[in-house]
Amino acid sequence: MKLFNENLILADVVSENHLLFPVINRLGVNLGFKNSTIKTICAENKIDIEFFIEIINVFNNENYFPQKKLQQFSVLTIINYLNKTHEFYRNYYIAEIDKLIKQLLNNDNIESKVIRKFYQNYQNELIEHLKFEENIVFPYIIELSNLDVKKLPAKMKINYSINDFEKEHSNIDNKISDLRNFIIRYLSVSYDNNTCNSLLSALFLFEKDLQNHTRIEEKILFPKAKFLEKSFTTK
Repeated sequence: MKLFNENLILADVVSENHLLFPVINRLGVNLGFKNSTIKTICAENKIDIEFFIEIINVFNNENYFPQKKLQQFSVLTIINYLNKTHEFYRNYYIAEIDKLIKQLLNNDNIESKVIRKFYQNYQNELIEHLKFEENIVFPYIIELSNLDVKKLPAKMKINYSINDFEKEHSNIDNKISDLRNFIIRYLSVSYDNNTCNSLLSALFLFEKDLQNHTRIEEKILFPKAKFLEKSFTTK
C-alpha cells in the first residue's frame, strides 16, 4: 500500500490521482503548486501537515484509515475540514448533479418523474442534514472542547448528548447509491449518452466522497465528542 509523505512534490501527487484535487482544495491549497513539496506548501499556507497527509492518504486508498492517529487531531482542525467539505458539496456536487439530472430527464414520462422526485427529496434532506451539523452538532462539539474540566463542578450535567445527534445522522450516502442503481437498472427512455455518463460519474464520485466524510464524522469526530462528554460527567 503506497502512502504519500511530506517530501513528495504536490503536483506529482495530484497528477497521480487527480481526484485528490478537491480534497487538497478543501484542506486550504489552490493551484499553482510549481515544484514545491507537500511540506513546503503546508508551511506556506500554515496547514497542519500531518492532518493534510493523513486525509489525502485516506482519500487515495480506501483501505487506509488510521482511526487512532486521526483521533489525535484537534476538534477545530477536523470540523474546519468538514465545514469546507460541506461548502464543496453545495457548490459543486449538488449543483452539478441537479444540472445533469435536469438535462438528462427533460421529459414527463414516469421514469423521469420518479428520478427527478427522488433526487429532489434527497437534495432537500442532504441540505438539511448539512445545516443541522453546521448549526447544532459542530458548535456543540466545539463548545465541549473549549470547556475546562478542571474548573467545572463535579459530575456536571450535560443537557445534550452526541448520541442524540447520531440518531439524526442518517447514512446519506446510501440514497445516492439507490439513485445510481435505479438509473443503471431501470432507465430505458431515450437519453443523451454523454450526459448520462457525466451524471453517473458524478454520482459515483459523490458517493465515495460521502463515505469518507461519514467515516471521519462517525469514527473520529463523534468518538472525540463522547470522550469529552464522559470527562465532564465522571470526573
